[in-house]
Amino acid sequence: MLPPPLLLLPALLGALAGDAARLHLDTARPLRRAGPAFLSVTLDANLATHPKFLAFLGSLRLQTLARGLSPAYLRFGGTKTDFLIFDPQKEATSEEKSYWQSQDSQDICKSRALPLDVEKRLQLEWPSQELLLLREQYEKKFNITTYSKSAVDMLYMFANCSGLDLIFGLNALQRTADLQWNSSNAELLLEYCSSKGYNISWELGNEPNSFRKKSGVFVDGFQLGEDFVELHKLLAKSTFNNAKLYGPDIGQPRGKTVKMLQSFLKAGGAVIDSVTWHHYYLNGRVATEEEFLSPDVLDTFILSVQKIFEVVKETTPHKKVWLGETSSAYGGGAPRLSDTFAAGFMWLDKLGLSAKMGIEVVMRQVLFGAGNYHLVDQNFEPMPDYWLSLLFKKLVGSTVFEARVDKPDSGKLRVYLHCTSTNHPRYKEGDLTLYALNLHNVTKRLQLPSHLFDKQVDKYLLKPSGPSGLLSKSVQLNGQVLKMVDDETLPALPEKPLRPGSALGLPAFSYGFFVIRNAKVAACV
Repeated sequence: MLPPPLLLLPALLGALAGDAARLHLDTARPLRRAGPAFLSVTLDANLATHPKFLAFLGSLRLQTLARGLSPAYLRFGGTKTDFLIFDPQKEATSEEKSYWQSQDSQDICKSRALPLDVEKRLQLEWPSQELLLLREQYEKKFNITTYSKSAVDMLYMFANCSGLDLIFGLNALQRTADLQWNSSNAELLLEYCSSKGYNISWELGNEPNSFRKKSGVFVDGFQLGEDFVELHKLLAKSTFNNAKLYGPDIGQPRGKTVKMLQSFLKAGGAVIDSVTWHHYYLNGRVATEEEFLSPDVLDTFILSVQKIFEVVKETTPHKKVWLGETSSAYGGGAPRLSDTFAAGFMWLDKLGLSAKMGIEVVMRQVLFGAGNYHLVDQNFEPMPDYWLSLLFKKLVGSTVFEARVDKPDSGKLRVYLHCTSTNHPRYKEGDLTLYALNLHNVTKRLQLPSHLFDKQVDKYLLKPSGPSGLLSKSVQLNGQVLKMVDDETLPALPEKPLRPGSALGLPAFSYGFFVIRNAKVAACV
């Protein structure tokens, strides 16, 4: 007697899948829930070193690219945070004046805020400015810079027109003789932003564990905690009484930095809304392509996350944890690596691990600016990691599940599972998004569990485009090179439907997303 055809289906499809790696996907109960702004971005405060370059933010094209990543936070911070002073009497630069003179008061967000001739001139001047910024960072000799009301306005307008929530980093190195924080300049800024009705969240200082190296000033964790308490009191007395406060934006959790975080949280943990810290895998000046593709390097992130959560649990249980600044390599990124397709393995894996381990927000350094880890270059061209981020935003929802390959293979095949984003018009509640990285030098195939065999799957496979291979700055999605249509239009992101029961193919050194349609997962509804 022949068995019923439905009973044969799993065996038949399994045979068709051949040597495909079997996936274990546990959708019975979510692991975590990330926020809608889980993937967020930064602007480095060094963009204000010469304030005229803030006029870049008037680019309609840059605003379009930023809007593609909304909802998200926009953190204005970084080392230069602690060397910037607000001067309400300072005159705007000619570039800033050009920005405002070209505004359409009826619809400020749709006008070409930056005249084309000014934009082109700034682009020509930017490479020499970028060299100065990177040299300043390398030599750790930072000059104090003042910025105007116009600079604050441009920054806020950019965030607001792009649908991003601004987080502004205040200077923590303004100190009294006894090393307490001098809040007078911050009060001027708060007063101005309040008069404009701006909706801003706040930080105080950047990587306080390295203050001594940068400025010769040592501030311990306890003092920093008290400084945050002082800032919280200032906010409470202003129109920012409901504003969020984040910190302490420490560097990676090693040695004295861990002790600083512990003492900071004991003194000031009660007044912050989330604990922020920074992570980079490598030193950008010496990083190699092999390291960018190493599962061992990717796994080092896990230990850092575990250490942060251990400290938070001991001192301020249940406090949310954010990656306040992160990218592939510090020091501005790794030349010819951090802005290429190869960097996407680090970025996508970090997003997957962060969501899985309970980090609520991951802030990518940088959306635009100096160095090599930018999502958008000086000509406002999106880099591979921008397209990867855009796909993540469109396809990946907040609910996180356990996913793994049944037979681990040295960590070179890495998979993560979420509910599908309900903002995508093609998909509905109950669908699943699997994202995967293949660090093998051969094609790998993934086999869905038997209960999902008969589901329609849409593939979004990312591969490098052009002769540079993994070091390409151009990317193709399902064979189509991704480019902006025009300054106001992002391209369509075409899916490739797979036949039900097909193995999910990942070519050598590629990554992508697979949307499992009609999965009808109760936890996603």
